[in-house]
Amino acid sequence: MRKLRTSGSVRDEGGDTLIYSAKTNLIEKRKKLEQRKNRLKQLEASLTIQERKNRTRRFIELGGLVSKAQLDTWNTNALLGGFLSLKEKERDASQMNTWIHKGGMAFSLEKEKTV
Repeated sequence: MRKLRTSGSVRDEGGDTLIYSAKTNLIEKRKKLEQRKNRLKQLEASLTIQERKNRTRRFIELGGLVSKAQLDTWNTNALLGGFLSLKEKERDASQMNTWIHKGGMAFSLEKEKTV
């Protein structure tokens, strides 16, 4: 029985098609690709969860700073207006340095009180 090879399959002279190992390899490659895609989806989901947790942590920190500055009793409009005024002045390097110094001093005093 003489066999002829044609594009990924083997045919014998009788016309019967024998499954060539390329088909099995293709199925295995598709399966591995699907597994990789699923793994990437899992990684993306875990990154999204971590980003959300980091963002939530930052919001909690900011709320703590508002409380430390004793601004937590302010009306939300007044608080936002104050933040917007700060934002306008952020380009002034000397003003930023003054704020950094005052904030550092406030944290230092707080640490001394707790010790």
